[in-house]
Amino acid sequence: MEDKSNNKQLERINELEAKVEESAQQIALLSCKLLEAESQRSSFLSHILNEINNPLTSILGLTNNIRRMAYSSPESVHKQANLAYEQAYELDYKMRNVFAAAAIEAGTATVRLGKVDVSEMLEGVIQDLHFKSSRKDLDVRVDKRMDTERHFGTDPSLLHAMLLNLIGNAIEFSPKGDSVKITLEAGGMGILFTIEDNGSGIDKNDQKLIFGRFKQLDEGVTKTHQGTGLGLSIVKEYTDLLGGTLDIISEKGEGSIFILALPEIADHSESFEEVSFGDEELF
Repeated sequence: MEDKSNNKQLERINELEAKVEESAQQIALLSCKLLEAESQRSSFLSHILNEINNPLTSILGLTNNIRRMAYSSPESVHKQANLAYEQAYELDYKMRNVFAAAAIEAGTATVRLGKVDVSEMLEGVIQDLHFKSSRKDLDVRVDKRMDTERHFGTDPSLLHAMLLNLIGNAIEFSPKGDSVKITLEAGGMGILFTIEDNGSGIDKNDQKLIFGRFKQLDEGVTKTHQGTGLGLSIVKEYTDLLGGTLDIISEKGEGSIFILALPEIADHSESFEEVSFGDEELF
């Protein structure tokens, strides 16, 4: 009897040791993940300071120039004012992404439905980003395969942010003098955007990483592209919120194609209103 009792106690001790070992491994894994997350956040904060400080410094310098050029030629003032606007737009674009990422992180990002002229919105986004594409002499081509008068039920604000980030990303990574191709299609109850560039492309092993928050493939002192590393993560989160899908087709050195498919969301409440931006089956 005593031997059986000792054996049972030994078994219990072994089970407890195994559980303690398992718990220790889980704690160690969690600690590694927390350290990695903290490192990414610290790197992001350091990076975002430069991303914000650079355009802000430019804006201050340019507006100061304009102030001193009160009696200069209208052409000179106009040129400085345009440069100041471009830098202000860049700063606003980055800050909006920071605020969006903060809302997602806090779990407060919500869907507010409305009706939007998608064709008009797309043209507005391209126009807003014209100063970026013109810097690189890029040809931004649009192929619309839908009724241009159609109004689509979705969250206009989220869709606008998604298009701004996807198209802005394509422009950023396209080589000078090249082109970005955007296709807009509509089906029975869905809408499809295809954004194609001829940039450096993304290795298959890295394609999941680009949708992570605080993550950029192009980092450190060798960084050659602007950006906070938040844009694609925001697009992915918003796509999920709207019940859509976001896919990528890319090869290293062969450019990238981003495919955004969204279902139309119907809402018959009084708050479901048509929204304007700028002056049956889902695919």
